[in-house]
Amino acid sequence: MRLLPESDRVRDRYTDLVAHCSSATVYQTTPWLDVWKHLGADLAFVEIDSETMVPFVCRGRGALRRAYSLPFDTYGGPVTAHANGPVSFERTVAPLGNASARVVDFAARMASSNGAARRVTSHVVDLSQGYAAAAARYSESNQRLIRQARDHGVRIDIVDDAAQVRAFHALHLRTVARYSARPLPRAFFDAAFASLVPAGLATFYLARHDDRVVAGNLVLRHRSNSFDWMWVYDDRHLQLRATNLMIDRAIRDEAARGSRELNLGASPNERLGSVRFKQSFGAEPFDYTVYAHTGRLVAAARRTRENSNRFTARLRVLFAR
Repeated sequence: MRLLPESDRVRDRYTDLVAHCSSATVYQTTPWLDVWKHLGADLAFVEIDSETMVPFVCRGRGALRRAYSLPFDTYGGPVTAHANGPVSFERTVAPLGNASARVVDFAARMASSNGAARRVTSHVVDLSQGYAAAAARYSESNQRLIRQARDHGVRIDIVDDAAQVRAFHALHLRTVARYSARPLPRAFFDAAFASLVPAGLATFYLARHDDRVVAGNLVLRHRSNSFDWMWVYDDRHLQLRATNLMIDRAIRDEAARGSRELNLGASPNERLGSVRFKQSFGAEPFDYTVYAHTGRLVAAARRTRENSNRFTARLRVLFAR
């Protein structure tokens, strides 16, 4: 195991591994990793062997150093052209020194010896038989809500102008405020639009009603796997059911592209409403594992930040009314 700081040679080697890794996701591609550099992060790669590497997005210094593979629990883990048994989480993060580390093992290629593992569930829509077969698995109530959105005159547009990203980001700020979460800066979405969209790795959607933007969606893809990474909305217009219509549009578009599945994202057990919403699209649960080692200072800083975020979110909601 050794730590490889980012360089042209390391990037080229890593890119070649992604090209030959059957389980690689869009989150492991260099265009997605590079988006995080616009937020001040740097990239590092841990070499497991000559044909296996794990990418990390790193932030902070000293005892507050954090290394994520990958941020926001997107699907990372070892990138390899072969599968010779599980990779040790503890050995993988050892070259990172005292950094707090987090690895999302989507392809079940990692193991832990000290109980650092936590099981997580996502929900996946099967697109292998095309859109019609996928839509036939929608619940009756979801089909009704999609028709309701159309009857209300909601229309879904693909974002083809960088200026429209501003509207998407404004909805993002409003959405995360409802959950006391930390928002991403507009620079993140600008970078994603500038690099991922031209490469065919992403599509931004906006839902409009009477010329007002009421919801948005960001879909990512790589090869035959697609990911509905983020839907955002104006909570004052929930009765329009724009999100239902947007996800239906994403399922239609990704099936037409030849995707085999659309992952609707992690579904925490305590958020049963989110689980039921995804199941209404015929999505089936898919389990994976998150491995984490968190230093004391990072844990304390995270608690402080979460408390601050909750307070700030309440203020945003208050002033938005």
